[in-house]
Amino acid sequence: MTIKHHLKYKAPLQAMTNNIKGFITLIILLILFSPLPMSHAEDAAKNKTGAYRPILIGEQRQTPDTEPGKTTASHHFPPIKTHKLASKITGQTYEIHVMLPVSRIDGSEKFPVLYMTDANGSIPISQITRTMQTSGELPRFIVVGIGYPVDTVFHSLYLRQRDLTPSTIAQMRYPIPIEGIVEVETGKKTGGAPEFLAFIQQELKPFINTNYQTIPEESGYFGISFGGLFGLYVLFHQPDTFNRYVIGSPALWWDNEITFSQARKFLENHTALNAEVYMSVGGQEEISQPGRNYVSNVYKMDALLHSKPLSGFSLKTEVFPSEGHTSVFGLFHSRGLRTVYGPVTCSPFQTEGCQ
Repeated sequence: MTIKHHLKYKAPLQAMTNNIKGFITLIILLILFSPLPMSHAEDAAKNKTGAYRPILIGEQRQTPDTEPGKTTASHHFPPIKTHKLASKITGQTYEIHVMLPVSRIDGSEKFPVLYMTDANGSIPISQITRTMQTSGELPRFIVVGIGYPVDTVFHSLYLRQRDLTPSTIAQMRYPIPIEGIVEVETGKKTGGAPEFLAFIQQELKPFINTNYQTIPEESGYFGISFGGLFGLYVLFHQPDTFNRYVIGSPALWWDNEITFSQARKFLENHTALNAEVYMSVGGQEEISQPGRNYVSNVYKMDALLHSKPLSGFSLKTEVFPSEGHTSVFGLFHSRGLRTVYGPVTCSPFQTEGCQ
C-alpha cells in the first residue's frame, strides 16, 4: 500500500478512535457525578463511619426497630426447677419439680397450683400442659410434681406404695426384674397416706407459697393408680386441701376396697363437698389386670358419689374403652385438666376482649 492510500484510511480511523474515547469519558463522568438513590447514599456514608453495615443492591434488609411484625418479648418460659425437700413428718427426702406456665417476664403474675404425685413419671408428659396453656386451650397454673430422688417411677414402686395407700396391710411385691428399685427399709411399708398428706399440707404447700407467686386458696390435685387412690383418701378425709381433683384409674381394690367404706362414712356425715372432681379409667384395665376391678369399681364409686346431693360438689366420670392402665394416661391428663379447670376466657397474650 502506498503512503497516499495509507493516509486515505488513517483519517477516518483516527476520527472513530476519538469518538470512542469521548463516549467512554462521558460514561465515566456520568458514573462519578450521578447521585445515588437517597437510601443507598445514606447507607454508604454511614458505613464509612462504622454506624451501619452496607445494604447490598438486590437485598432488602431493615434494622430491627423497623422490621414489620416484630414485637418486643413480654413473656417467657421459666425453666423447670427441682428442689430436694426433706420431710420431718415422713422421714423421706422428696424431689419436687416446679413447672411454671408461660409468664410475664416482669414476674407480676400469680397462679393457682396443681400438685401431682408420681412426678418421676409425670413431669415429662406434663410439659404438654404448658403447651396447652400457651395455646389458650387451658388456663395457666403452676405444676408441682412430687417425686423421689430416683431415675424413673419404676424405681419408686415401694416408696409410692407406702406414701399413697390409706391403710396398713402386707406390702405388695412387684415381679419386675429392674435394678435400682428402692426398698423401704424402716418404718411403715404401706398405709402412709396420713403422713404424706400432712407433709403436703404442713411442709410442701408452705414451701411453694413462700418461694413462688401463687394463689394459695386455689390448688388442685392430680394422681393416677395409687395416686388416684390417695386423691380419694384426701377427698373423704380433708377435702379442703384441694378444690380440684383429677383422679385416674384409682386402685380401689386396695385392702378389700376400704375406700368405699370411707366414702360412705363421709356421705353419712356431710351435706357439702366443695370440690370439682374428674375421674376416669381405661376400659381394658379390668381385662389386663383381672381381680382388681378397675372399671367396675369406678362405676361403683361414681354411683355412690351421686347417691346423695352434696352442695358445691361436681363429678364427671369417663371410661376410655380402648385404653389400658398406662396408655390411658395421656387422655386422662388432657381431659381431666380441661374438665376441672374449665374453659379459657383469654389466651396469655390477649389484651383486649377478656372477660
